[in-house]
Amino acid sequence: MKELNDFIDSGRFIPRKDFLEKRPDEILQENCSDIIQYMEDYYIQVLNDGTFFLDDQNQSKELEEVEIILFSRKLEKE
Repeated sequence: MKELNDFIDSGRFIPRKDFLEKRPDEILQENCSDIIQYMEDYYIQVLNDGTFFLDDQNQSKELEEVEIILFSRKLEKE
């Protein structure tokens, strides 16, 4: 699925501080250390314990699981 791969490949790790400088109104988890920023301003939080956090119902130690959920949300909005 080329679209999914392109979306995943767009992900870039950004330190929490740098992310909040650009988007100061975002509410992040207290234990968020980094952000993975994707195309069109989608992002996943990286927590200190290695969890990839999208929201309370969608988090995993496996990044790909959370990326697929995030990508499906992107498709729903199109």
